[in-house]
Order: sequence, then structure tokens, then C-alpha cells
Amino acid sequence: MRKNLIKISASTFLLYGGLAVLVYFSLFLKNLGLNNAQIGLIVSLFSWTALFARPVGGRIADSLSVRTLLILGAMIFAISFFGLAIVGKNVPFIVGLRIAAGLGFAWYALGSLLQSVEGEELGKFTSNVSTLSVFYLLPYFIYPYIAIRIARGMGFSAMFLFGGISVILSIPIILSIKSLRRQKKIKEREPRRKFGSGIFLLGIMNFFMGWSVNIAFPFFPLLEKIRPSIDTGLFFTVVSFMAVIIRAYIGRKLPFWGQPDVLFPGFLAYSLGFVVAYFAKTTLVFLIAGVFTGIGVGTVYPNITAMTLRLAEEDYRGVTMGFVSSLGDFGFCTGPIIFGYLSYKIGLLPSFLLWAVVIGIVPFMFILQLRKRVK
Repeated sequence: MRKNLIKISASTFLLYGGLAVLVYFSLFLKNLGLNNAQIGLIVSLFSWTALFARPVGGRIADSLSVRTLLILGAMIFAISFFGLAIVGKNVPFIVGLRIAAGLGFAWYALGSLLQSVEGEELGKFTSNVSTLSVFYLLPYFIYPYIAIRIARGMGFSAMFLFGGISVILSIPIILSIKSLRRQKKIKEREPRRKFGSGIFLLGIMNFFMGWSVNIAFPFFPLLEKIRPSIDTGLFFTVVSFMAVIIRAYIGRKLPFWGQPDVLFPGFLAYSLGFVVAYFAKTTLVFLIAGVFTGIGVGTVYPNITAMTLRLAEEDYRGVTMGFVSSLGDFGFCTGPIIFGYLSYKIGLLPSFLLWAVVIGIVPFMFILQLRKRVK
């Protein structure tokens, strides 16, 4: 089992390297002449696609194999990058490739989580998910920094080609993963159990997580257009560093790691990240926003995932994780649209401050309910 965890972690690093390149997708669209509202809409297509793709991916994993889901996802994701490298300024084609990217990534991301716990005991779920989630973030140490310099020196086509090569390199590793043989169980015909209230609340938490991340990541780089003195390339390195430290070491030392209580400081950190971004006029201050954002990224997602997998029925783990992930995707979908329109109307910086208030207050009432249902 440990070999498979190492392999899925390695392939995840390469594939998420491609995802890290996409943090500059909004800047690519801005250079095409699109406004913030249009950018928010196109950026959100990635998550709208994932919203509907993940439940389908869960069924593929449960009925066929997790490995099949991983291969399909990685191949489609890679194709989307090579398409962006050659499509030029054709916006309709860019929209189509954004949708393809959402489908491929959604299937791979779901498959990687399921693969990390397949065949393991429940007690190892939190540890395995936390380990895997470190490799979600490690690419952000260097990929965005390299990507923006490739874009500035050779253009965005070269940047997308760089991302595509990284993704395609993950496929041989996936092919080497051995699928477990699943014993067919004879099930009695009985009404299918519905998701419990704890699963629904975890889905809502994932929704707010999607809001937080998919506004910070696409829109924070746009500060370069307002305040040229800020270099956003190191922002993602700082976010990744903080999140990795928390997931790999600090989080495991906390007595409430893997429990609802960890979500309180996580969402508060997201809120503070938006506040600091509002005031940032230099790269140094902007990197402090990255510290807070990294704390949020490092705590919220792995804990939601681990709690979900522990509560899910074994035979419906893919479907359950697909449901919770799709609500996170719904947050990813709606966040950029709302924020893009808002920043178009009132400006980017005031929108940061308003969103800090929303993220700092609204999730807390749901976390209090979650504490009563998830232990």
C-alpha cells in the first residue's frame, strides 16, 4: 500500500504542477483584453465542469477502478494544456479547452484521494490524505515562479506547453499503480442510504473552501496591474511553503487535527489573507497575505477530506467524495463569477475587503453545527 501512496504522490506533484501554471490563466485572459467580469466567468468554467464531472468520476471509480479514473483524468488534462499552447487568441476555443481542463482535473483529483486510502484502515485515512495533500502544494513552490518568467520571456503559449509536459509525465507513473482486486459483494435489495447530515455539512464547508481559494488564486495576481511594484510570483511559493509545513508537520501535532475545530483558524486565516492583500503596496506585505492564505490552504481542505472519507460507506466512497467535492466545485464556480462582477463594479481592492468579511463570518455558523455531528 505504501508503494502506491508514493506513486500517486509523485504523479500528483507532476499533474498539480500543471495546475500551478494555471494560476496565471487570468493574466493570460487579461492580456487578451477581457475585463474582470469576463475573466471571472471563463475562469469559473473549470469548476462548473468539475461540479458535474466529479459525481460521474465517483461512479467510474466505484464501478471500474480508481486507476481508470486517474488515467482518463490525466490524459484529458494534458490535452487541454497542449491545446492552449496552440490556440492563440481564439476565445471560443479557449473556453472549450478550459472546460476540458476542468473535466480532466476533476477526475484526477478525485481519483488521487481515493487511491491514497484504497485498501487502508480507517485510522490511516487522515495521515494518508495529509501526506498526499502535501504533494498538491509542493509544485506551488516553484511552478508559478517559473511559469510567469516563461510567459514574460517567451509568451503564454510556451508557459502552457511547460504545464502540459509536466502533466503528461505523470501518466507513466499512474500506469505503474496496481489496482486492488475488488470482491463482488451480494447486496440485499434495500433503499439506498442517504448522505447523513455530517456529510452535507462537510460539503458546505468545502463550498466555502472553494470560494476562498478560487478567488485568492486567480485574482491576487491581478494586483500586478494595479500596483506594479508587487511581484506576485513568490506569493504562491509562500502559500505552498506554509501549507506544506502545516500539513506535513504542525497539523499532525495538533490534538484537534482531523476534527471540525481545525476549520475555525483555517477560515479566519483566509479572511486575514484578503485583508492584508487589500493593504499591500509592496511585495513583502503581499507575501504576508500569502502566509495567511497558506495557513487556510494547509488546514481546511485535508481535514474536510479526511472527515468525509471516514464517514463514507466503503462501497460508496467514490460517490460520497464526489458529492462533497462537487459542492467545493460549486464554490469554485460561483466565487469567481460573483467576485469578478463585484470587482468590475466597485474595484478589485474594495472587493478584497468585502470578501474578507464574508469569509470571516459566514462559515462559522456551519462549523458550530458540524461540531455536533462529526467527531
